[in-house]
Amino acid sequence: MKTNPNPKPNPMKILFMSWAYPKENTPYLGIWAHQQAKALQEQGIAVEVVNMVPYVPQIAGIVSGKMKQYAEIPKQEQFDGILVQHPKFLRTKPESVLDQWLFHFFWLQSKRIAAELGKTMDLRLYHLIHAHNLFPDGAIAYFLHKKYNIPYILTLHAIDKFNSPPAQGRQKKLSGQILLAAEKVLVVSKRVKRNIHPYVNEERLQLLYNTFWTGKTDKIVSTDKTDKTDNTGITGKNGSGPQAGKTIVTIASLIESKGIDILIRAFNEAVRQHPEYELMIIGGGPKLQVLTQLSEQLQVNSRVTFTGALEHAEAMVLLAQASIFCLPSWEEAFGVVYAEAMSFAIPVIGCVGEGIEDIVADRVNGVLVEPKSVEALETALLFLIENEETARQIGIRGKESISELHSDIFGEKLVEIYSDILIAP
Repeated sequence: MKTNPNPKPNPMKILFMSWAYPKENTPYLGIWAHQQAKALQEQGIAVEVVNMVPYVPQIAGIVSGKMKQYAEIPKQEQFDGILVQHPKFLRTKPESVLDQWLFHFFWLQSKRIAAELGKTMDLRLYHLIHAHNLFPDGAIAYFLHKKYNIPYILTLHAIDKFNSPPAQGRQKKLSGQILLAAEKVLVVSKRVKRNIHPYVNEERLQLLYNTFWTGKTDKIVSTDKTDKTDNTGITGKNGSGPQAGKTIVTIASLIESKGIDILIRAFNEAVRQHPEYELMIIGGGPKLQVLTQLSEQLQVNSRVTFTGALEHAEAMVLLAQASIFCLPSWEEAFGVVYAEAMSFAIPVIGCVGEGIEDIVADRVNGVLVEPKSVEALETALLFLIENEETARQIGIRGKESISELHSDIFGEKLVEIYSDILIAP
């Protein structure tokens, strides 16, 4: 294994790369990457982040507030004590025809960004690059490795096109080169490991579940589930909000695969028998209007609150006061938010066959349902609602089962991985 021969100061300095990272306009996107960076800081490691953001010209800001926010993202900023660089790359509306076409040229954009970073940063200072996702981050790390001989590792977070070798084209060959040159390939769940295993030998593959970071919100959680306070100012349609102690909470980007429409339909059935319950949906996204209309059509809009995108700390305050956490997503490689909920001893509901199945056993430390099934999800909700003591015990066991995911333990594991690579001959 190669090490960078250039002299570097102590302590160890790591360059994190992730196209998903929280920003002012997307406070929850890539929160897992920031949580890992903070875990490293806790271990005394110097961390800087490269977060690619879509290029939006200033003039496009007149089109919408969202475009204006992207146009105003600075080239460099401090985010919660972490220095973040924001090189620009070309993207359009996710999964649009143009965006899919642009994806085939990620190799070219990655090469350009690597050259740009070489001009704007003193790359000799970094001991190692930790790239999250195969494209574009892994590609950028690979090009930097080739030019500056900096070792790198990958963490793969999903089984999508950003984390899987393409079936054809120039990026198929490049993905093989990226995986081969990486010192280690980390995966966040067994599902992700199965997906990438044909391309990476076993000795360089390692399962490492994501950590989570809930801040100091545990201090606000009352041991009496009927006595909850909320200092966010967000309340339900009837003014009761989460302080009523009968709240089902979900946190997600509002896209189809998160299954929020399934949750609203299942809640519609469950709330007929238990009208004291409310549903709080935390997050924003392209399906917001459709989901709002669905709650109105089902006439449960008086019991459903859409908070929009929130800062992570705000979301944790609301989550900490939930009775049940439910995310029926069918494309969830791991799902840090499940661990966040479990850390508050809240019973969680996820889907069979997804990454969360690695740490949740059905009706032991959580509840698992078949994806895309309103009936199965309604049954799970009613089970937890109508069996309060069982739900409480499930929550307690859930909290116990994620002890290894706490940031201090995760940080130690990551530092050990880095150290093993850097001291190897």
